[in-house]
Amino acid sequence: MRVLLLLNVLVLSAFAQVPIPKQPLGFTYGNGDASAQIQLEAFMGPLCPDSKECFATLQNVASFYGPSRLRLRYHLFPLPYHRNAFIAAKATRIVDRFTNSNETIDFMGTIYTNIDSFSNDATHGMSEAEVIQKLADYGSKMAKVSMKEFVDMMSSDTIEGDTRTEWKYTCSRGFSGTPTFTVNDVLVAADPKWTVSEWRQVLDPLLGITSNSIPRTFVRGECKIGTKRCEYLPGKVECCTKGEGCIPNVGCRC
Repeated sequence: MRVLLLLNVLVLSAFAQVPIPKQPLGFTYGNGDASAQIQLEAFMGPLCPDSKECFATLQNVASFYGPSRLRLRYHLFPLPYHRNAFIAAKATRIVDRFTNSNETIDFMGTIYTNIDSFSNDATHGMSEAEVIQKLADYGSKMAKVSMKEFVDMMSSDTIEGDTRTEWKYTCSRGFSGTPTFTVNDVLVAADPKWTVSEWRQVLDPLLGITSNSIPRTFVRGECKIGTKRCEYLPGKVECCTKGEGCIPNVGCRC
């Protein structure tokens, strides 16, 4: 019985392997440096309202720190209950194929701006081919190719494979929703509504920046005498005892 269970685990592991991509996954915002001290990655749903909520703010965060200190990368994780999300992710890859990361991210912004027109309700009576035509109307102009060429690329095995690979990669990280954020490959429990100031509470300490100008979100409650207040994430506070340090994204730890 144990041998059979082990064989089942090995078989399932083999089928669960993620294909190795030909190049690193994700789309870099601006001129973000691969050697920047802060690597901020956002796993975004192409048609997810919460992803739309944080899309521009993340770029403002990247611009605040500059490309030499922080690199922002977006990963596409199309959620199955947004029925047009996978083909929207494919359309984004097509734009990237013909342009560069900046225009790709501009296209993501265009989709978020028009997110309501690609919702399940708005496209309830439309076929997939009609939705593709709608995406191609935006994408072909940005990619500077004909509508026909853009639509034909939607059937590309390479585009299909790359889109699937990124989806499988995100699943392999254990992520199940969007947006999800990591900083230097560590999961951060950030809220899509975070402002630049709130992101700074997490990122500034990593860069050795100390500033009293960053507004703190916690306003209620005081720590007992002999303990130290630790706001390890915006609005999340613990009281550290002697010998404990306040660690961003973690809290009070020895």
